Amino acid sequence: MPNKQRSNVRKSAGVDARTRQTTTALAHALIQLIQESGRFADITVRQILQRSGIGRTTFYAHFRSKEDVLHSTYEGIFGVHKEQLRQDTSAKPRLFPVSEFLEHLAGAKPVLVAFRKAGLADDMRSQFVGYAADIIECRIRDLKLSTTVQPRLAARMLAAALIESLDWWFDHESISAAEIDTAFHLLARTVIASNTHVRGRVE
Repeated sequence: MPNKQRSNVRKSAGVDARTRQTTTALAHALIQLIQESGRFADITVRQILQRSGIGRTTFYAHFRSKEDVLHSTYEGIFGVHKEQLRQDTSAKPRLFPVSEFLEHLAGAKPVLVAFRKAGLADDMRSQFVGYAADIIECRIRDLKLSTTVQPRLAARMLAAALIESLDWWFDHESISAAEIDTAFHLLARTVIASNTHVRGRVE
């Protein structure tokens, strides 16, 4: 599996309503093409533009390539889950909304199957680890947790374990999303110092 950082896909810093519309249209077009063609490598930017109705100038104002469009879909998914954690007022704070993420993936299973068939499995897994690690690291810092290793390394290790378990769950689904959530946070305790003073203990 390639060990690369998640991509910075958008050229512009701000994301307004028009930009979101453009990004959504391009993402939907690309997903449809992946499901139809079966090979990501065969899809061209021109096909994406034709399917989405977005002009070339607009496309290159926001993205550099079809890979950027692909990664922006991942960015959007993890952005939603990051916001879920920000709004979480639970007495037992989590490092990552595992059960919600699993339920989202379960609902998108036909798309994920198409992505795998299109040769995107390794890239998707690598990107997922990067985004999940960012969220986990932010939570470690926000909750003022003390880790037994450096926070960035701890987040990366936990994210890799999480995505591997989700990949396994995707193929088996022998246990519930809630059980995966509980198991992940039990694992997280092994890298969270037990004697640290925190605002909320990870459950």
